[in-house]
Amino acid sequence: MNLGWCLVAPFLALGACSLLHDALPNDPPTVHLARMTCQSPGAASLDTLINSADAVCRVQRGGEVRFEIRATDEDDDPVFYEWRAPAGGSFRDAQAQETNSWFAPQTIVGSSEQFVVQVLVTDRNCNAIAVPDLADRQRCAEDARVLIENFLVEVVQREPLLEVTTDATSAFSAPQIVIDAFGTDPDADRLEYHWEPVAGDSLSIWSEEAIQDEETGRQIGSRATVVAFFPGSHKLRVAARDGAANTEREIALHVSIEPPLPAGGTVPLVLPTGQEYEIDAYEYPNTRGERPQSASFFQAARLCAVEGKRLCSPNEWRTACQAGQTRRFSSIDDLVAYDSRDHFGVRFCNVPGSAFSHFSTNPVEQLAPSGSFPNCGGATGVFDLTGNIDEWIADIDDAGDLAVYIAASSVSESSDCDGATRLGILSIEGQDPYDIEVLAEAVADWTLQNYEQPLLGFRCCR
Repeated sequence: MNLGWCLVAPFLALGACSLLHDALPNDPPTVHLARMTCQSPGAASLDTLINSADAVCRVQRGGEVRFEIRATDEDDDPVFYEWRAPAGGSFRDAQAQETNSWFAPQTIVGSSEQFVVQVLVTDRNCNAIAVPDLADRQRCAEDARVLIENFLVEVVQREPLLEVTTDATSAFSAPQIVIDAFGTDPDADRLEYHWEPVAGDSLSIWSEEAIQDEETGRQIGSRATVVAFFPGSHKLRVAARDGAANTEREIALHVSIEPPLPAGGTVPLVLPTGQEYEIDAYEYPNTRGERPQSASFFQAARLCAVEGKRLCSPNEWRTACQAGQTRRFSSIDDLVAYDSRDHFGVRFCNVPGSAFSHFSTNPVEQLAPSGSFPNCGGATGVFDLTGNIDEWIADIDDAGDLAVYIAASSVSESSDCDGATRLGILSIEGQDPYDIEVLAEAVADWTLQNYEQPLLGFRCCR
């Protein structure tokens, strides 16, 4: 049919021309311009990218990407645009046409996540047809030609920056170790900090507190107070989290015994009366690394005499334990601080709650080699007066006889520096109480002459 004829005789041929138009093929729209504009994290200016297969806009979480698209239809049909973001994010205007903005999600998975923003370009606006007219909508959808333009956006999560020492040293005598960590976030996110031991229970995080800027009050870091329950090398981990990304650092802690413990020997001390004396650093055999030896009273006295020493008196024992103060225990550690722990390692002394008593139910195996508890005597250098094994002690009473005591300090006792219990009196009738022959004769008639317990030992004085 001649199109000019349709124009000359419009009224006669209106129906025929309409049928001709419907019979012509409906070509899809053609996109002439598709571009996106964004600002990459850390960049000083905006990037404008012409859309292509390898064009990727990079933005931070919550960042904005601006889109512009231009299309025409060869059939002179009107062009409509429909914006979609199947994987998330939001549009400034869901009904926008040629220009729109998409905002990235506030949270993503991992350090980066890719999103596809789609624009459906069509020559039919089927959504404008009323919902009840389903048949009309169906015909519209069948007639429509759709072009899909995909824009690729990468949303990045920059990891927090974390500054902390990677190597720290401390003396085991220090009750706590304080470590500071400072964090910043390139995306200006709020950071949360977390501290934890890397393995085992040799360390405990005593407390965590925020470090704040003095002027703004903003948190700029975290301070951890750490307790090491054993000397040696330990590892600690700190993490800074911004809600999506996580930055971790490991800290090597080297906890040493300072000064080094003596191999044995005696410690010179002074009684409150001004009298000088010496006391063994450890329980007999007074050797670091060896377990204390049990003995009867006479065996203990004789072994001390062989070394030119004697059993310690209650005053000498108490003075060494209290270190010239009114101390309840001989340790420089505070036992109350470990109440919430299953065990406190080799801190404090070898009493219930120590590593030795915690990991064994055998009383003999609970005895620790001398020097195992470096802080149990740190005030005077006389170790294990609290804890480990009970000790024989003796003194001349007002009548000149020998009073025999047990200083109850074993792992099975809740004792303190005043924990001496008198067992009896040995009559020596004015003789030398430290003469072994005199002592042997006095002990012969004593009901406790053979009294010996696995957890009853001694140390010597002179």
